[in-house]
Amino acid sequence: MHIDRRLVGFGLFLITIGGVMIAVRQGVLSADDAERAWTLWPLILVGVGLSIVFAGRPGAAIGGLVLALTFGAMLGGVAATGVFPGVGFCASGRDHGSAFPPNGGGLDASARVTIAQDCGDLTVGTVAGSTWNVSGESPTGRPPAIDDGPTSLRVKTPDGGPFDLGGSSRWNVVLPRDPSLDISVTVNGGQSRVTLAGAHVGSLKIDANAGSIDLDLREVATVGDATIDVNFGSATLRLPNRSLSASLSVNAGSAALCVPSGAGMRVKLDSAAASNDFASHGMVETNGAWETPGYATAAVRLDFRADVNAGSLALDPTRQCAG
Repeated sequence: MHIDRRLVGFGLFLITIGGVMIAVRQGVLSADDAERAWTLWPLILVGVGLSIVFAGRPGAAIGGLVLALTFGAMLGGVAATGVFPGVGFCASGRDHGSAFPPNGGGLDASARVTIAQDCGDLTVGTVAGSTWNVSGESPTGRPPAIDDGPTSLRVKTPDGGPFDLGGSSRWNVVLPRDPSLDISVTVNGGQSRVTLAGAHVGSLKIDANAGSIDLDLREVATVGDATIDVNFGSATLRLPNRSLSASLSVNAGSAALCVPSGAGMRVKLDSAAASNDFASHGMVETNGAWETPGYATAAVRLDFRADVNAGSLALDPTRQCAG
């Protein structure tokens, strides 16, 4: 049998990711230990060094194997726990600097809201009425760039590039409950919490990269379709006690689905290799979709289409869904 050595490293990389995820799921490896897998990063230097030392000599593949196992363990830890460690200037929980001048305005009965933050912590909440407000802190006291009008609000990181070396910021964005809002939130790094209590949401798009996000829809007034993308991080989705159709994509990360009591849940998995705990919660797989018993006749139906790659889905985990 001929083995393509070029693919051995990639195969070990994938096996290590899956092995870490299974070990955490089965309780062989604690979640706390998996979260610390990123501390293995010095082995990357070892692997590179071995590749240089043995270049063109027997044993040249050892460095590549060390790199494959190290990257696999680190990515497997993120995928199994959904915890992405803050790195350098973009780490969450650091001093965010000085407060910037708050800004506010009003929106008409129907409006589009776009929030795009690079490197920072974001909190989105709601208030009765039709007015919005943005406040917070940044390393230089510089506010986010805001473009607003009667039918739109755009809040974004000032020009300077993603993960700007200027440091991380903290934004508090308060949205009005009276208008019907199409909401798009993109966050890169840090920790985010989006709570839409009492809001009238026409469409919702969440794009979270290299960080964690907590999306709370439990008390939303109305909500249309939702699209949620999580890349190299984690998401906690607190679902509403009203029917919802949503698309969920998780790449090298995890998502916790917090389902209200009595609601029917259906998850159509587009990736057969996705890790999940649905069976242990009594869900049944039918024609490629996992359903809670009685889903078809439930008054509240939460219908998800999920595409998960090197990641996992968990139903009502106490650690994420408590509180």
